Amino acid sequence: MMNDIYDYINKLVGNTTIYPRYKIDKALDFVANIINNGNVSIVATGAKRNNTNVSYMEYLNLFLIDDNKNNAKDTRNFKKDISKILEKENIEYNDILDSIIIDYDKEKIILRPSFKIEEENNKIEAALITSSNGENNIYYPKLDNKNFDKKEYECKDNFINLIRIFKYIFQSFNGEIKGLNEFNYEIIEALIWNVPNEYFKFKNYDEAILNILSYLYDKIASENYIELSEINDIKVLFSTKNNINRKNVLVALYKLRKYIEENM
Repeated sequence: MMNDIYDYINKLVGNTTIYPRYKIDKALDFVANIINNGNVSIVATGAKRNNTNVSYMEYLNLFLIDDNKNNAKDTRNFKKDISKILEKENIEYNDILDSIIIDYDKEKIILRPSFKIEEENNKIEAALITSSNGENNIYYPKLDNKNFDKKEYECKDNFINLIRIFKYIFQSFNGEIKGLNEFNYEIIEALIWNVPNEYFKFKNYDEAILNILSYLYDKIASENYIELSEINDIKVLFSTKNNINRKNVLVALYKLRKYIEENM
């Protein structure tokens, strides 16, 4: 198992382009031409936008954010409008919960129809999405991107590489260490974003992986675990919505660190 991880690290380091930017630009142009609405801004988010994808299941996310000048609080009709546009253009799609999935250029794209809302005296722009059961959820795609880019600027390629490495490690071990199933790719990305910058200055990846595992274990075990946030730095990571079992996570991190220590 560790040999596979080392092989992955060796292939990864120095390879700074996993998902080409031009593909994102093509997808943005394609969707913008279909929607053809000046009141809708399109924001790419997620692993492919961040260049941290390790799985074909990490689709490109595009928030379709309507200016929402009428202050509406239910996006389901807006989602239906997008579906009708796709049907008119003969574009096949899957209607999944609060999103629409389309195929473009041999890849899947998740469209997330949403309304623009502003918080804290119009200082923070957010996106409201209504689920199929009528529940409203707030997302912060622009803030996610801003905070991610700031961390990448400060920590360079080590930040990007370690996100990919931890995704690969958690994926590789989730059959043997059940608690790792608590982490989806989005949560792994947020966990590594929460790690202080000094942990991304290291001599080798063995050192970095063990130090970060220790930091995460200690942080989650402490009363300060509530300080861990999503990348937007607003939503708490260990929330009811994310449904992460803290006890299972701690057991999994302990077992993972012990295994890596014994086999490196």
